[in-house]
Amino acid sequence: MTRRKLMYGIIVVLAALVVAAIFAPRLLVDEPLALDEVARAAAPGDFAELRHGLVHYLDEGPRDGQTVVLVHGFSVPSYTWDRTAAALVAAGFRVIRFDLYGRGYSARPDVDYDRTLFVDQIDDLLDALEVAEPVDIVGLSMGGAIVTGYAADHPRRVRRVALMAPGNSAFDIGVVAWPVVGELINAAVLVPGLPEGQRADFVEPDDYEDWPERYRVQMQYRGFARGILSTIRNFGTRDPIADFERLGSYETPVLLLWGELDVVVPFSGLDRVASALGDATIVRLAGAGHALHYEQAEDVNPELVAFLTKSR
Repeated sequence: MTRRKLMYGIIVVLAALVVAAIFAPRLLVDEPLALDEVARAAAPGDFAELRHGLVHYLDEGPRDGQTVVLVHGFSVPSYTWDRTAAALVAAGFRVIRFDLYGRGYSARPDVDYDRTLFVDQIDDLLDALEVAEPVDIVGLSMGGAIVTGYAADHPRRVRRVALMAPGNSAFDIGVVAWPVVGELINAAVLVPGLPEGQRADFVEPDDYEDWPERYRVQMQYRGFARGILSTIRNFGTRDPIADFERLGSYETPVLLLWGELDVVVPFSGLDRVASALGDATIVRLAGAGHALHYEQAEDVNPELVAFLTKSR
């Protein structure tokens, strides 16, 4: 084979890979709809125009109540907090919950979905809603790592922190980090498996048969799969433990709740997080899995309300 033919072959292969990276994910992932005014009209709550686009949020409870911000996990949007929000509102709190960028009805900006993006999103939303007083903030799973980062960066804006099975380590994502290959794996395997994959959050998944279909609603809007992959690459590969250590160095009260049957963010991570925080109120739930806030709401909500009402 001549050198010219070899170079031609390499160019053809590279061109094919570029084409595959552009078009194959679009063929494998079904995102037929634009997240426009018509789509947003179906959403409960309201929208705030932030630096990276419109963010969907719900602001419930008395405006003169202590503000609690709820931050969801990797991919299930703000409806995951339905039972938590109801309990907090009943206890007299003002509750703000929202969809992270790329999820639910929030914008899907074409940016890196990293720590900075999500931490800034919280700060921007509080500014947009003119929340001046220190807030209580609650994070679930990946949202726990986001909340910890926010509290570490903005200690004067945070009164109390509650973490539920918080993400606490970096992931080796292997070939998903590779250009083209990662896009194809994300489109062919990772994203299509997400709806049914949510069943692993529950100890009794058959009690929540509607969960996958409810989840699929957000998947039909363009940009969802791209946001998921970018989060895996830019957030999931970062070890957040330094943020837990910084939060632990403050005087901010922290509640740490974890289900002993959690297979998504394993219960074994509790020791690592507790050690980094140094001083936290720890609640272990023997019969709970990853969706402890939802499936074991009758156990979790009283613990959360009691913690947030201290020195209120």
